[in-house]
Amino acid sequence: MSHAIAILNAIGSSRESLGVNEIGRRVGLHKSTVSRLLATLERHGFVERLGSDGRFALGFELVALAGPLIADLDVVKVGRPTLVQLAAETGETVYMAVWNGRDTIMMEQAMGEHGMAQYVRPGTAMPAHASAAGKVFLVFVPGALHAALSAPLPRYTQFTKLGSDLEEELNSIRQRGYALNDQEYEIGSCGLAVPIRDVRGTVVGALTVAVPKYRFDAARQQQLAAMTMSRAEELGRRLGYVVR
Repeated sequence: MSHAIAILNAIGSSRESLGVNEIGRRVGLHKSTVSRLLATLERHGFVERLGSDGRFALGFELVALAGPLIADLDVVKVGRPTLVQLAAETGETVYMAVWNGRDTIMMEQAMGEHGMAQYVRPGTAMPAHASAAGKVFLVFVPGALHAALSAPLPRYTQFTKLGSDLEEELNSIRQRGYALNDQEYEIGSCGLAVPIRDVRGTVVGALTVAVPKYRFDAARQQQLAAMTMSRAEELGRRLGYVVR
C-alpha cells in the first residue's frame, strides 16, 4: 500500500506525466514493481496511461473520491498561502479576485517586499474591462462578457481599451492564458492576472499581481506571468483541477 501511495504522490507532484523508469527512480522501486502497481492503479482508475509512450498521469477516480471535500473548498481561504508565496517570490502586492456575476471583487491580498503598489480594500468592486483580473473573467467565465457589456463601458484613462481594442485584447488573453492591465484603470498602476480553476475546470478566481508602471516592462511581464501561472496551476491542483 505504501508503495502505491508513493507512486501516486510522485505522479501528482510532477507537472508532467511520468514514465515507468522515472517513477521508479523517484520512489526507489524496481521497474517491474512499478509496472505491476501501475497496472493495478490503472485498472481502478487512479492513474491513466497517456498515448502510446507509456507515460502516466493521475486518473479521475481520485477526483471522484475527493469530490465531496473539494466541492466545499473556498478558493479565497485555500488560496491564502499561495498569495503569500507569490508575494514573497515577486516582491509585489498580490490579490485574489472573484467574479460575483457582474463585477470583479477583490477578496484578499498579500504584500511583497516592494510595498503596496495600490491599496484595494477587500470587497472592493473593480471594473472588469479595466482590470487584469476582470479581463480574466470576461474571457474565461461564461456569460461574464455579456454581463459587462449590458451597459456602456466607461473610459478611466487614455489607456482604457474599448470597442475593437478591447475585443482584440480579450482574444490575446484567450491565446496566452493571462491578462494584463497597463494603466487602464489608474495612471501608474499596472497588473497581471491568471485564472484559477477548480475540480470542474471552472474559473473560480483570478490570481493578480499589482505592479507600478516603472517596474512593468516587457521582460518583467514575462517573468511575472511565468511565476503567477505556476502558482495558479498549483492552487488549481489543491482545488482538484487536473490539467489535461
